[in-house]
Amino acid sequence: MPKVVSFSVPTRHEIIQPRLPFLSYFKSLHLGIPGALSEGRMAATVLAQELLVSRLEIGCGSASHPDAAQAVGRAAALAGARLNGVDADLALVITAGAPGGDVVGDTRRVLGSVAVAGGEVAALLTDHGPMYDGALVIAIANAEGAASGAAATGAREPKAAGQAVARLTLAGWPFRAHYPRGLGIAFARAASDHAALAFLDSWRGYMGAKMRTVCCTVASNVVHGSADATASVAAIEASYATGLGYHDATAVEGGPVTPAALVHGAADAALTALKRLEGRPPHLVLVIASAERQALLGGAAADQWSAIRSLVDERTPCVGWVSERVAAYGRGVQPTAAPGSLVVLAIGESPRA
Repeated sequence: MPKVVSFSVPTRHEIIQPRLPFLSYFKSLHLGIPGALSEGRMAATVLAQELLVSRLEIGCGSASHPDAAQAVGRAAALAGARLNGVDADLALVITAGAPGGDVVGDTRRVLGSVAVAGGEVAALLTDHGPMYDGALVIAIANAEGAASGAAATGAREPKAAGQAVARLTLAGWPFRAHYPRGLGIAFARAASDHAALAFLDSWRGYMGAKMRTVCCTVASNVVHGSADATASVAAIEASYATGLGYHDATAVEGGPVTPAALVHGAADAALTALKRLEGRPPHLVLVIASAERQALLGGAAADQWSAIRSLVDERTPCVGWVSERVAAYGRGVQPTAAPGSLVVLAIGESPRA
């Protein structure tokens, strides 16, 4: 359901179909709003049952193919099939390899009118090993009371981009809290070594500290969301349980940073992220590593993935990607420009579920 953007937002910025699932429940009732009101208690009971059975659903799909359109289409089909029969509200689309095609259009041809954000990264991380040509699609169907959306901008400077997408995101949530609580995943062009920090600093100024956010910069400068986008963000306003874990390659007590230390640190980051869920099982675990960290790991990159994956139930989707740089803020994590960064993000059900 597109929302009208205030005149104060520059025209180069675009917002991509924020979805308001709570309102869509009214729309989906066969009785319609006027009919529901006339039916009294029975209609209220039907509506209550609709809302009570609503829960967070996440489907992941990946496909290896040199043609971007083919890879995105196949990955989107797999992700949609894993949503347990509900429609996606939001899609993260991450590609690797030669860019091409209309990524947003290819995704919507499969998943319908979803909000889309993402970017082209150096590699995709899956249980089958790194993927250098292909696509990863993460489809999200919101639980009751949640709102989500994706915004993109053509602003050249990371600070201006963070401000623009924050304002657009808030404009799409008319029932939001003053400082929304939720989760954001952003992609921005690697304009400088500190682009992710500049983006997050500006974004956080508008969204507040309760919107835990990860920002990845892409060396390819290809950001998905709209034509000529320089940054895009997928955001969810909801009380989902989320956990962030962080590790970087900063030397400890002046000692050398070894691949073994990086593997151990990655496992600690995953444990921290999972611990933040406070006993609720994760629906998804994301692993986002910087290109510098992958280079430092060398052949031990597979050991790092195994160390993280061993902590997650085999039935839980665990995927990720390698971007130029990555930074995040949230409970226990602050943005930093340290080398060799890694962020682990765990998403679980709302405490009310």
